[in-house]
Amino acid sequence: KATAIRAMRILDLMQELHHYQSLHSNTEPKLQPNIETYKLLLRAWAHAAHTPEGPDRAEEILRHLLSMSKAGNMGADIMPDDECFHIVMKAHAESVRKRGASVMLIEGEEIIFCSSVERARKVTALLDWMELIALRPNSKIRPTTESYRIALSAWAWSRHVDAPKEAERILFKMIRANEGSRMLSDNEVRVIPETKDFNTVINCCAFARGVGTNAEEWADDEVLEQQLRELEATYVVAEGAFEALLSSPCAQPDSATFRGMMRACVNLLPNNEERDARVVELFQMAYKTPAQRENMNLSSNMRNPPGGGYVDNNILRQLRYALPSPKEYIRVREEYEEFRKKNTASEE
Repeated sequence: KATAIRAMRILDLMQELHHYQSLHSNTEPKLQPNIETYKLLLRAWAHAAHTPEGPDRAEEILRHLLSMSKAGNMGADIMPDDECFHIVMKAHAESVRKRGASVMLIEGEEIIFCSSVERARKVTALLDWMELIALRPNSKIRPTTESYRIALSAWAWSRHVDAPKEAERILFKMIRANEGSRMLSDNEVRVIPETKDFNTVINCCAFARGVGTNAEEWADDEVLEQQLRELEATYVVAEGAFEALLSSPCAQPDSATFRGMMRACVNLLPNNEERDARVVELFQMAYKTPAQRENMNLSSNMRNPPGGGYVDNNILRQLRYALPSPKEYIRVREEYEEFRKKNTASEE
């Protein structure tokens, strides 16, 4: 925070010198803040994300920049770009990741608490603002892959009951932005959803169990039924992200995808035969899906066994945890080993 305050004072000094030069010199003032000056100031406040007001001050400066550039009362180009938005969005997201409620003092008296979910909503609001500005003719502010990814991370870190649905909404906005860019052949494709973006939504759903509830609420039958319905609805969100990944031209599932879906089954679905069947189906999809060559560059501990698709040690552990019956686990594991040996022999 102290560094950011010093940066603000240096900017004030630059503005005072610029004003003095403009009054006492016949030539164009040499000292004038530009967009790079303000980016440094934004980063200074963003790095103060551990303080209550760091991200909020960064956002105030961003909004001030947009107002000044719109008014056109500055000689230098100070129109914010994508990077300016990302600096502020990351500051809010980092505050969410640290999970501490932020406190802001107003006029030295009133205290306002800004929770993690409120920070996540601020990130989403900035993303929506970027999309709105991008609609203007010749706008140099347009969302990129990173823009959507920051918003996804913020909601995943928030651990809020609305996080799965919000993450799903952002993911599908990302997909639509990619589709819209690819339809315009003369336009640069700036938004490309990758496997990790789909995995973020899946894992956000998988870890949603118990969020916003306590043990006493689960003891009430009516509340329990409601919670189970909400968990199943969350699982539908995970399934939607998984299906979107399978049909995506930009990405394909990996080991983390199948592990996340198996975890989602265990955490979100009722413990019955239907859940076990879905776990087995996902496991079969994992070893029957040919692994990409990137897997060959991993260390021996993380590398998938040859002929086994995306099945690695983590997926095998998740399978053992997901199937309560040792007999069923052994049967499924034997099918996998038999498939892997046949597949390996055919590749040789």
